[in-house]
Amino acid sequence: MLKTLDRAVAWALTGVRAVCIVQATALFLIVVLAVIGRYVFGQSLTWTEEVPRYLLIWISFLGAAACAARREHVGFDVLFNAFPAPVRRWLGAAIGVLILCFGWNMFRYGIVFVSDFGPDMMETIPYKNYWYYVAMPISGALLLLFSLKNIVDALLGRHESQIGHSVD
Repeated sequence: MLKTLDRAVAWALTGVRAVCIVQATALFLIVVLAVIGRYVFGQSLTWTEEVPRYLLIWISFLGAAACAARREHVGFDVLFNAFPAPVRRWLGAAIGVLILCFGWNMFRYGIVFVSDFGPDMMETIPYKNYWYYVAMPISGALLLLFSLKNIVDALLGRHESQIGHSVD
């Protein structure tokens, strides 16, 4: 069961990283295209401001989930590491539960957000807002998965170098 969870997290984390790399590359290319269009040709495309904004939304939400999987968010490591190992295990699990609750709220209210605002049209291109609003519930679902693994790892006292990686 633990190996299945480890593999699922490793697979999801690999996918999230790949998607973020593709999105960051697309964001960069679109911004370069916008700059060239404006300063070389004297005209800018209408969508070159809006699409990078939506890509940045996706990168932010997915990146936040990936950081949670690897426990790379801002923390008080000095204080945390000052506690004895048993206290760190339970404190790590408690932090994981808080992140799990946050992920559940992102997932739950993200679905509401998508259903309420998804049918609206984008500002400059003729598409509905579904494709970028869905970043919130997807990130919430990933936070649920990643925090569940972090809770299990904390309770089992698994070494921190294994966090976010599959254990064979």
